[in-house]
Amino acid sequence: MNTSSDATAATAPPDVLTTPAPPISIEEAADAALRHFGVTGTVRALTSERDRNFHIAAPGEQGVGQGYVLKFTNPAEPQLVTSFQTGAMLHVAARDAALPVPRVVPTLEGEAQTTVQVEGCGMVLRLLTYLEGTPLHAAPASPGQMRALGTTLARLDLALADFEHPGSQRDLLWDITRVPGIAERLHYVEDASRRNMVERFVARFADQVAPRLPALRHQVIHNDLNPHNAVVDPVGHETVTGIIDFGDALKAPLVNDLATALAYHVASGETPFGSIVAMTRAYTAVLPLTPEEVELLPDLVAGRLALTIGITAWRAAEYPENRAYILRNAERAFAGLDRLTGTEAATATRLIHLACQEE
Repeated sequence: MNTSSDATAATAPPDVLTTPAPPISIEEAADAALRHFGVTGTVRALTSERDRNFHIAAPGEQGVGQGYVLKFTNPAEPQLVTSFQTGAMLHVAARDAALPVPRVVPTLEGEAQTTVQVEGCGMVLRLLTYLEGTPLHAAPASPGQMRALGTTLARLDLALADFEHPGSQRDLLWDITRVPGIAERLHYVEDASRRNMVERFVARFADQVAPRLPALRHQVIHNDLNPHNAVVDPVGHETVTGIIDFGDALKAPLVNDLATALAYHVASGETPFGSIVAMTRAYTAVLPLTPEEVELLPDLVAGRLALTIGITAWRAAEYPENRAYILRNAERAFAGLDRLTGTEAATATRLIHLACQEE
């Protein structure tokens, strides 16, 4: 691997979801961390849908040191988009230093990122701090945890409110405004009854929801607060210690950030829709929604679930070797969409709307 930072990047392939990143060994990752950042430690590979990521446990006093994530970005991702994600993390750190988001570690030359050559492909290389804690998907849900997620996400959106970058204008499948386009991928859903449920919702979304989205507030949002991108404290599980992975960030309707986070908790809670009510109430206490955003929120949550179903079914068929990882949220998505569009839909809408209005 040639890790010359001034190497010319190869022409980027068109799509990060269909372009596998070249393999990188533990030894190559360790060499890159030392050469470009002066960091050493125990290196292990991390699972990633499109990039090559590594955890580095750096030694410290009494055996406790700083952890890092070394990220080799997929060569298909435009460098403008990568610099946008880096800039978003830097902006958040400047606006709200207490927010638990990864910090960008500069290279030995003082740059936020560099470019390396791997098998003839230019890959942007970054080093981020590793946020300790228990991944949200491995922690039991509770009302306090949901409130903490809502509050933290609202603070993150406030911190990003004035961030502008040309890379934020992205054509991204994981954008709720793109729900109508997922119809062309729904044939990958194998179960006919489930496929019909999603198709009916997508058709209604295209007709009744999508035309109203351009009038909503738009700003840069994280766009992917799923249970694998949040970290909580390992004891009580009710303090958010990390919101990670800005890989799907973009400029979009602000309310989509809350809708995306809620989509992963529709079927959880001590009471019906208890988790999403708690998170919504906490979010709106910090960052109130407009009446139009409140009205559309239930359909936007369902829209994110439809995206999850369509995109993961397609990708699991295309990449069967990574099927388990790709489909990790699929069952939750089917259950959630059924609750939001079936016999419980009216109850869900009423509770979400009430949560937005309570002070």
